[in-house]
Amino acid sequence: MKKTEIGALILIFASIFFFRLYLTTFKERVEIGDIVEVSGRVDAGRGKIENINGKYPRENMYFTVNRVEDGEKIILGEVQKIERSKWGVQYRIEREEIEEKRDILKEFFIKKIKVLSENYSLDLEHFLRATILGEGYLLGEEIKESFRYTGTAHLLVISGLHIGIIIAGISFLLLKLNISKRKRYILVMIVLTLYVLSVGKSPSVFRAYIMGAIYLLGNILYEKIDSKKSFMIAFCGSLLIFPTWIYSISFWMSYIAAFSIIFVYEKIPKIRRYKNEYLNKVLNTLLMTLIIQICMTPIFFVYFNTIPLFSIFSNMIIIPIASVFIMTSFMTIFLSNFYLDFLTIELVNYTYIILIKSVQLLSEIPYLTLEL
Repeated sequence: MKKTEIGALILIFASIFFFRLYLTTFKERVEIGDIVEVSGRVDAGRGKIENINGKYPRENMYFTVNRVEDGEKIILGEVQKIERSKWGVQYRIEREEIEEKRDILKEFFIKKIKVLSENYSLDLEHFLRATILGEGYLLGEEIKESFRYTGTAHLLVISGLHIGIIIAGISFLLLKLNISKRKRYILVMIVLTLYVLSVGKSPSVFRAYIMGAIYLLGNILYEKIDSKKSFMIAFCGSLLIFPTWIYSISFWMSYIAAFSIIFVYEKIPKIRRYKNEYLNKVLNTLLMTLIIQICMTPIFFVYFNTIPLFSIFSNMIIIPIASVFIMTSFMTIFLSNFYLDFLTIELVNYTYIILIKSVQLLSEIPYLTLEL
């Protein structure tokens, strides 16, 4: 492609992006006493604002409301209280009118999780919903702070790890059924799309889905997959469809992490000096984690006034445990459709306990993350 063509494409992209950004961004200042219309999912009287007065917020916005049943809602009401924290702004709303929205897929997953965790703690249900459905607002401030301090907060959002587990897990199951490669990847694409539709819109989910879908399409059509091109398609596509994500910390964290793997880690010679292949893999994983950590440091400094000094070590401990938790959680949800969830639900609970205890223990280590 010629430089003039590339320049023209960049100009077209920038023009569409800024035009849509201007039209869709919520720019008003909300004060106590204002009447606002918000949409989002209500759980136990609280939720995250997806849309406010017909536009998308530039920052994380949450709401609390009384006398509203759980579910996807559009609420018109008066703002009675405003609270700010490092996680965003929360509005206390006295409802005047309410309209219900149905999200059948998400309701299906929530119902499954509620049934699976009914004999365990409410904390397990909330953690499952945070890691499987992206509903991190259900978690308490203390646990979110522990994950942030240990540099493992990325595990609380749906990311490439989740999408990778879904693709690998379903592919493995279908492989055992002796289904052809093309049909196998088509089925994986269908399941993956249904899952993403159920968990809703978020920068990390959308990026991971687009890149995962391109990988699957490449296998379906027998085309070579270029990770750099799929990264750029995901980046540009995300901003064209959801331009207000440019303000989102999760958007930048997701793409910086992916960038560090695709454009930095892939350029570095891999460790192959040891005869033990497992040891080489562990060392290369450690190297990749270190590169991600270095690339993410500026965003931690700018947004959180912190510098992760030794969180690479906490990631090496927590990520394997979290991976087992996520894999067994998906497996349990799948098995529940055949009334076989009893085979793995105990493992989900024990892994959750180990994960939380490990994060809490690591959060007690001084200077793991430097607070500025």
